[in-house]
Parts: sequence; C-alpha cells; structure tokens
Amino acid sequence: MISRRAAVATVALLVLSLGTAGAWAGGFDLGCEIVTLDVAGTLSRVPAALEGGADRLLEALADQGLPPSELVEIESQFDLAIADASTAAAALPTLLPLPLLGGGVEMALPLLVVDGIRLSGGYLDSALVRAIAGASGVPIPDPLIEAEFDLGGEAAELGLDVEFSVWTASVDAVKRFDLLIAALDLSAGLAYTSGAVTVDATRDVPAGWGEGVDAALAELHLDQLRWSTLAARVGARIELGVPFLRLYAEVHFGEPIVEWVGWWDLRGGGWSGSVGVVIRF
Repeated sequence: MISRRAAVATVALLVLSLGTAGAWAGGFDLGCEIVTLDVAGTLSRVPAALEGGADRLLEALADQGLPPSELVEIESQFDLAIADASTAAAALPTLLPLPLLGGGVEMALPLLVVDGIRLSGGYLDSALVRAIAGASGVPIPDPLIEAEFDLGGEAAELGLDVEFSVWTASVDAVKRFDLLIAALDLSAGLAYTSGAVTVDATRDVPAGWGEGVDAALAELHLDQLRWSTLAARVGARIELGVPFLRLYAEVHFGEPIVEWVGWWDLRGGGWSGSVGVVIRF
C-alpha cells in the first residue's frame, strides 16, 4: 500500500511535471485581436477641415453671381453647422477600439527566463465587414451616403463611399506560469499596426460648379486618413482550461517607437488586446 506521504509526493510531482510541460508547450491561437486608434488629434482638426470646405463653397457661389446678402446668410448657416459639428466631435471618445480577425503561433523556447516566442497578427477591411453584415441580414448601403442639395437653384448630387483596411503584426517573448487548469503569461515585444481609410467621393453638379466642389472636397483631405505605428509593448495573458485547449484574454500596453501619420493625425493607441482559444501541443 502506498503511504499518504508518497501519494502526496506523487501528485505534487505530476502537477509540477504537467505545469512545466505546459510552460514549455508551443501552440496556436485563434480569436479577435483588438487594437486602439487615438483620434484626439483627428477630432481637433474637424473645425479646420469644415471651415476650409465652406470657404471654397462660398467662393464658388460668389463666382456664380450669388448676391452678397444671400452669401452672408449661407455663411451664417455654415458657421452654425460647423459649430454643431465641432461640439459633437469634442464630445466623442478619443480612443477607438478596432476588433480584427486574428491568430498567432507560439514556438517553445525552454530557457531560464523565456518559455516561448509568440508571433501574432490580425486583419480587417471593409469587404469583410460588408460580407459579415450581409450574412447577418444587415446589408451596408453602397455607396454609404447619397445626398441631394441645391446649388444656385439647380439640383446637385453627392455620393460618398468608404473603404478601409487595418492590420497588425507582433512578436513577443513569453514567460509562462502554468497551474494545470490555468496559466498566466507575461510578455514583452514589438508590434506594428497600420491602417488606411479611402473615401471615394462622386458628384453630379451643374455646369460651372465642378471646380468649386472639387476645391471644397480637397479641403477635407480625404486622402490623408492613414496611420502606421511601430511600438514596444508589454502584456499579460490569462488562460483557463485543460493544458491542450484553453480560453484566453490578453492585454498589452505599448509605447510608440516610430509613427507615420497623415493630415488627419490618426495615431495608434497605447492599449491593445485579444481574446480567443489557444490550442497547445
């Protein structure tokens, strides 16, 4: 008969062995990568963009011979609309989370300090969003916006459609503390995130208005909605489940090393994370 002390020692050795094996296990995960976008600078540029577009439209109206009294009235309406838009922009949150379809692979590296190297990434674009929305029974209009308005007593149409893509890739050194049915991962590494928004503007305006409308659209800098960030980051992950199949949630904080931004001053946010399923082997 095995003594109680021997049984306890055997169980302890088994747990330690499984925990060590889990710490050194490689694997891959599937889930949702969440990156954040800092739009504080973007929101602060809204008044300047709208004011520039309004000025170009007023110049076009003046070129078409609109009386000064009507120009003054239209300008006051523009000012009210810009003030309302600026107030609304100032009330919006400045950190925008972006969920991406993602996954990763981890390679075991049984060293004293580092247990593995994890490569991960995520991607999302407007085509995927439209496909998901269509499959869910909520189709997205194409183009996204269609508007009719009056230009000097003549009808005009403006259409706006938006396409975007966002992707991220990262490499992290991982230290794992495994307890058989749960694990805590601490990590440090580098992450590169890039995104771009393309706004396709179509117009149908009366003769003589095309140049003025184009000048107004140019003031909106619709070709400058892009960002890229290379950041150093640290993170923590919690895993729950049996050693070979677990649910996980992870959070990272990053500090930019290099940033590339356009006129709209879109920037990568400091926080990111992921949730999903990890399969170990």
